Amino acid sequence: MDQVFGRSEASATAQARIEWLVREYQVKLARYLRRMVGDAEAALDLTQEVFLAAFRMLRDDPARELTGGWLFRAATNAAISYLRRRRIVRMVPLEREFDRATWRIDERSAASVDLQAALRRLAPEQAAAVLLTSYAGYSSQEAAEMLGTSADAVRQRVCRAMRVLRAAMSEKAEEG
Repeated sequence: MDQVFGRSEASATAQARIEWLVREYQVKLARYLRRMVGDAEAALDLTQEVFLAAFRMLRDDPARELTGGWLFRAATNAAISYLRRRRIVRMVPLEREFDRATWRIDERSAASVDLQAALRRLAPEQAAAVLLTSYAGYSSQEAAEMLGTSADAVRQRVCRAMRVLRAAMSEKAEEG
């Protein structure tokens, strides 16, 4: 009976902690993932997967420290896996005009839509480095810890990514 009670108590503790994490990080993670994968629905699914994984970890070890950094690392890994699966399947991308209505006003501009398209040209590891440092506001060292690499590698990924983004945005400006 103690094991059942202990499990229930652990589950309640995990539930309380995950509710706080969801309130604190749900919007940030969903936006980050939408930028990573370029699909609002997939981003919401991945966000839910990240929080489910966090809940399971907390249920199994209620004393475990889960931080925003852990959530962003889990989100990054989930996005990279999703992008790899999508490349393997080779699905034809659907027109996602209807998604724009759910975006924040600053994400609906033509420049933002062009930036989203340019971000999709990046390797997932480069996109993660750019979004973690430029969008989510983490330092190179913090992003490196989340991505399991060095701060120098993060800075190099950001530098290479910025070259690709500048070129893509310049091409778009010349077209328009």
